[in-house]
Amino acid sequence: MGLYPAFLDAGYGPEYFWELSLGEVSDLLESYARKKEHEQKKREAELKDQIMLLFNQALQIGNVVGRLMDNKVAIRLPKEYYPELFGNEEEKTNFTEQEDAGDKRKLSPEMELHKARMDDFIFRHNMAMRERLAKERGEENSGRNDTGTAASNH
Repeated sequence: MGLYPAFLDAGYGPEYFWELSLGEVSDLLESYARKKEHEQKKREAELKDQIMLLFNQALQIGNVVGRLMDNKVAIRLPKEYYPELFGNEEEKTNFTEQEDAGDKRKLSPEMELHKARMDDFIFRHNMAMRERLAKERGEENSGRNDTGTAASNH
């Protein structure tokens, strides 16, 4: 490829090409190539960083899922994954309050509230589904003896 098409591909205008000497055109093209190479290296570094972050996130999720499957698995805290960021900070973090309660499984108040809301949602969803299916089958009464109110309203 000649200098003129390369110069245009670098984003410069045609009239500017004719105003410059051959050495100046060559310098501009070399500068453009260096910028492109630098941008490419920067994109590769950002991509590698993102890959490492996603991989680390997968490890952390696996650790928490492992804890759900087996209580003997210890949850690794962020300072164990990133010791250079957290240093030697001594901090006691108890996400579920289970460790202090011994064998008794105890959820935090926020988790208890969330669980109650989810139970209520599931109950209402199932009731609506039963009613819809009963209507599709042409049944007036689905055979339930309850009043159709949510569990939390009983």
